[in-house]
Amino acid sequence: MKQFRMELENGGTGVESVQKHNIRLGDSLKLIRDLPTQSIDTIVTSPPYWAKRRYNDVGEIGSEDTPEEYVENLTKFFSVLRSFLKDEGNLFVNVGDTFFGSGAGAWNKYVDDEGKVTQTQKDRKEKYYTLKPLQPKIKQNGKLYQNKQLLLIPSRFAVSMQNSGWILRDDIIWHKPNRIPASVKDRFNNTYEHVFHFSKKKKYYFDLDSVKIPTADGRKLKNPGDVWSIKTQPLPGEHTATFPEELVARCIKCSTPENGIVLDPFLGSGTTWIVAHRLERICYGFEIKQEYVEYSYSRFLSSFPDYKMDAFSKKPEAK
Repeated sequence: MKQFRMELENGGTGVESVQKHNIRLGDSLKLIRDLPTQSIDTIVTSPPYWAKRRYNDVGEIGSEDTPEEYVENLTKFFSVLRSFLKDEGNLFVNVGDTFFGSGAGAWNKYVDDEGKVTQTQKDRKEKYYTLKPLQPKIKQNGKLYQNKQLLLIPSRFAVSMQNSGWILRDDIIWHKPNRIPASVKDRFNNTYEHVFHFSKKKKYYFDLDSVKIPTADGRKLKNPGDVWSIKTQPLPGEHTATFPEELVARCIKCSTPENGIVLDPFLGSGTTWIVAHRLERICYGFEIKQEYVEYSYSRFLSSFPDYKMDAFSKKPEAK
């Protein structure tokens, strides 16, 4: 298996501790076995959604033939990771939904955030998406499988996780105030996604004070609640599926002590890595696509130009 390894040493900011991040290229279910059990403080991740983009390999999460298979595979995935999470650890999973028969991902328009057509958007969406429907052909049955049916994949996933032994502590609603209006005329525009907060045990690490927000009069701090209004955060480049740094920061702050270890097994564009470093946590990030690892690396250096890489090669080394 080819892999990236990276250690980052703090460079001249007055902070004495050395943060050693572990960013690796490969299959998360194989890479995780190199870690000690009970070593991860928190897992913060956003897996690929079902049938939302192109997939390079058969068997990738998100490429399943049915939403039921997707939920089953995703639950099994986190069951493997469970033993590597500390008993007092936390798991935050951002999961999106879709409609049966949806052409979501079948881009016929190429627009930027202001609704303007750009060649860059066109090129990037044709590379990572398709002009044909992404959902597998499933015969309609007049029940779950019928066109326009909202599949409730996040809810099915949450119940599946509960049935496998996880404790669901929060169903956080990530409200997107800057969501671009949809062109649909027979339903309301979807403006939110779910972020599920799970724990292994009834007692777990949770620092509520670290994420409290000001009250309306600004005199006190309060629990932020489970509806988080956070703008989406578009990024330059070719990775379109990103969750915002502010959302990730809130998850990490409340669920890990300083210098704690954060795992993102679907590292993608590297948001978890960047936020973890900024908060003085250690990030273990796994990603199966080399181009995404390279993008994460360049994005990290752009965010922290004064830091140096001690043991990182832009070219993967054979293991």
